[in-house]
Amino acid sequence: MSLNDRWIGAELSGVERELACNPRYENVGYVEYYRKDPRYFYLHASPFLKTRPNVVYIADSSVVPKGPPPEHRFIRVHVIDEERKPLDDRGNEWLTLRYIGGWEEFDVSSLAQRRKIMDVHEVIEFFAYSYDGDADSIEKIAGCSALFAFSAPPVHDEIGGIRSAVFGKKHQWDVFRQPFEVIPNEFRRVNSYYYYHFSNTETAIRKSEGEINQAVLKPQKLIADIPVAIDNESAKKNPAKFRDILKEESRIITGQLLDSLFITPQSTAMIEKEMQEAVYKLREEYHSSGQRPFRQNISGAIPKLASSYARLQSNSAIRKDDIKYVMDLWSSMHHKTEKIQSSSLKVRDAFTLTGESRSLYYRLSDAYGADCPIPFKDALKTSCLDPVVFKLAYESLEERGYCLIVKNNLTLLEPYTKD
Repeated sequence: MSLNDRWIGAELSGVERELACNPRYENVGYVEYYRKDPRYFYLHASPFLKTRPNVVYIADSSVVPKGPPPEHRFIRVHVIDEERKPLDDRGNEWLTLRYIGGWEEFDVSSLAQRRKIMDVHEVIEFFAYSYDGDADSIEKIAGCSALFAFSAPPVHDEIGGIRSAVFGKKHQWDVFRQPFEVIPNEFRRVNSYYYYHFSNTETAIRKSEGEINQAVLKPQKLIADIPVAIDNESAKKNPAKFRDILKEESRIITGQLLDSLFITPQSTAMIEKEMQEAVYKLREEYHSSGQRPFRQNISGAIPKLASSYARLQSNSAIRKDDIKYVMDLWSSMHHKTEKIQSSSLKVRDAFTLTGESRSLYYRLSDAYGADCPIPFKDALKTSCLDPVVFKLAYESLEERGYCLIVKNNLTLLEPYTKD
């Protein structure tokens, strides 16, 4: 579906409904400059829904000391004057000019967290309707699909999103993709900040910011956050009337998904410790397995998956249960992937560290040791590396399970040793 093809209230996100319909938020919205001139701008209900095209706000620098607001941000303005001008001779259309005396940024996450039409279990159940087979197995596939759909925000200056390695036959891959009609067409374009890409072959995505969600069938090079194993499940033949109901549900879920993208779940020190323990467990399980049919993002997966699950529940904080849910889901899918994937798929996992990443690990280990959160600015200073080289080095360490990135900290992990 297209973001512009939404007409009823249930299809809108909670943020869009409030900002478009509630008089309390009449002068709150998402900034878009008029003809690229920051002195004149619109306030839309969201980046995904352009509203109030006949209302233009004016920020005169002589009246607004801190100048016009930045574009592509939610703000609240203080209107000091207003005038209306006719746009036609008959007086049927009018342009409203609102002069502002000031503005402030507005956090819409509280609006995005309000009670939803469908709860988390109903959303996951929606992703299960396409499958026929074992109920428990289908629920796990649906859980993976829901995490993928609700994406994950960037951590520090890394790219956000979920990368899924899908294992199954071609017809099962087709079934996997069916429920993702909840993803707006606009999000399937590479220039979108929120980008979703489905492919049965591996292709390079040249994108350096935003949230990139990739689902690839039997990848060999993709560094995945979670595998999705589809074994004996097949396409379910739903009656036409039920398919119409699913289409209506799909539009409702799209609205909830849009709300979730405004939420950046936070973690406490205790939760970060729980994530660290989960990373150790994931790393042990992945490295001790007899066969590795996919490349795993060892350190970065748990924080991203837990953040996505918090979004799925409209929560602004990651909880211990979120970490347990995604770890159990990953473990189940990892074992199933090992079982169904033939040995003909050879993905090498014995990667050697580059000189820069090896040097970074040793320097930080000498200064701080393992399991100790290190602020990025301190890690960069200690590393004696160029910032660009430093970023490439810690990303290499993260990929191979030698460090954990959470918030603005880097935590070294103890080297893996196989008994």
